[in-house]
Formats: sequence, structure tokens, C-alpha cells
Amino acid sequence: MILWCDENGVEADHYPREAYSRRGKRATMDVPEGHIRRNTISAVGNKGEFHFMTYEGMLDATLFILFLEGLLLETSKKIYLITDRLSAHDCEKVWDWIDEHAERIDMFLLPSHSPELNPDEYLNNDLKGNVHRAGLPDNKEDLASRIHGFLLKLLDLPEHVRRYFQHPCVQYAAGN
Repeated sequence: MILWCDENGVEADHYPREAYSRRGKRATMDVPEGHIRRNTISAVGNKGEFHFMTYEGMLDATLFILFLEGLLLETSKKIYLITDRLSAHDCEKVWDWIDEHAERIDMFLLPSHSPELNPDEYLNNDLKGNVHRAGLPDNKEDLASRIHGFLLKLLDLPEHVRRYFQHPCVQYAAGN
């Protein structure tokens, strides 16, 4: 099973859309107090496979290995994981873990500075758009609920996941 992996930070105080206002007036939007953020790591496959984990704080090797252990529990086939060169992925601790589980998983790194080659990046964009569709979340719980709601829905929508592989930059990975 070939899976592409990436991590993503979703913020409740960042609205990734354009805005307009009357001439001479500044475009503004109310945002929640403080910086509210929730992070995800996910893996997608061109046949619609989807796996995810949410977490707070920065991704490190320990959290990445926890995600990899979850992948092994959720699948029975050997996994070929393709990911970026984030230091939490490309470090001795992770490579040692990969070596210890070589019969079940292997990992390959994308070229540096090439997020457009990773189909999981298109999931990240979709997630942020869906989380913010109804406006900015008001608090941590609302943000987490919207993230989980969208990601859980994707588990039952393999055809939606397959669409991430239709962008011209990642059609190489679409398969048959």
C-alpha cells in the first residue's frame, strides 16, 4: 500500500480567504481571543485510503512514530510511506524505528521544497477550507470538533480522497 503523508496546522484565528471592503475602509474580521490551533497528521492513498491523528504542539519523532504505529495497527499490507523532509520524519530515531519494522513499512522522502508533489497537501487545503466554511471557530473545542467532523467523514468517502490525486502536479501518483 502506497501512502503519502503530511502534517498540517489548522488555526481558528486565520482565515485563508480574500476579503473586500468599501473604498477607504480596511477589510476586517473578528477573530477569537488568543491563538487557537490544532494540528493533524494524515496519510492518503490513491485508492481512497485515509488515516489521521490530531495533536497539540509541534510534531516530533515520538509523535510521528505513534502515528506510524497506528498505521500498522489499521492496515495489514506492507506500507510504502512517502513524506516530506521535516526533521521529525527524517531523523535517526524514526529511521531506526522504520528499520525495526522493515517487514511492514518503508519510508521514502520527497525532494526538498516540493509540497505540490504530495497529494496529502491537497487534503490539508480541503480541511482548512471546510473548517472555516462557517466562519472562524470560537474556541478550541469548536475547532477540534470541526476538524474531527471533517476527517471522520473522509473515512467514509474514498472517492473524495481519490480526488486529491487529480491535481496536475500529483497525477503521477493517481494510479489506474
